[in-house]
Amino acid sequence: MSKRTILLTGASGRIGRTFFLAMQEHYIFTLVDQKYPDFHIPLPHHFILADLSDPTVAEQLVANVENIIHLAGIPHADAKFADLLPANVLTVTYLLQAAAKSQCRRFIFASSAQAIEGYPVDKQVADNIAVSPANIYGVTKCYGEALCSYFATQKELSSIAIRIGAFEFKENHNLKNARDLSAWLSPDDAIQLLACAVEAENITFFIAHGISDNRFKRLDLTETRKILGYEPKDDAFQSFDLKLFER
Repeated sequence: MSKRTILLTGASGRIGRTFFLAMQEHYIFTLVDQKYPDFHIPLPHHFILADLSDPTVAEQLVANVENIIHLAGIPHADAKFADLLPANVLTVTYLLQAAAKSQCRRFIFASSAQAIEGYPVDKQVADNIAVSPANIYGVTKCYGEALCSYFATQKELSSIAIRIGAFEFKENHNLKNARDLSAWLSPDDAIQLLACAVEAENITFFIAHGISDNRFKRLDLTETRKILGYEPKDDAFQSFDLKLFER
């Protein structure tokens, strides 16, 4: 059986780097970013330096690619709209437009838990709950989710949006309190979740919750487990020595 091909944007970022290094033996990657990666890329994989906010770039990138994992973008909750527009709005728009015209099988969009961060911190966010962003960055992720839904239902492009929580490494992290722990996504679980999103069959559009198996969960994982077969292993409340009720 031939290996699946994946266009991975934001490949030089933390999640992109982690996923590629773990899965380079399982898939054939075309890696894309605006900056060169700091890791070795052996054949048959290759890297393309590109600005995805350029509307002429997307169609060339998606040609002959079976799956797209779109991680590129500005991930900062305090980012200004002028910066977010090209990085978080135009890029996903151009990529989805190009993917719908190509032979792309699946589009996976890195959304964010910021799409629902407007809810109280002591509320677990259920599946299929209305979006509630607390900042413009979160608004751009809501836009990406809606766009994926449009292309899935109207253009027959299978799409999965993953609301990624607090992706942090155990040895070097910015987790500070119980709320942060409840949204943690470990590197190992992130690798598994993205692979599940690639491999899942019979999906038109789905919004997955991207956190680990934390004792207290900001996002409900019931449907993500059921639909994608995701089985997270890590628990932030066991992995980090933080005061449970510190604010």
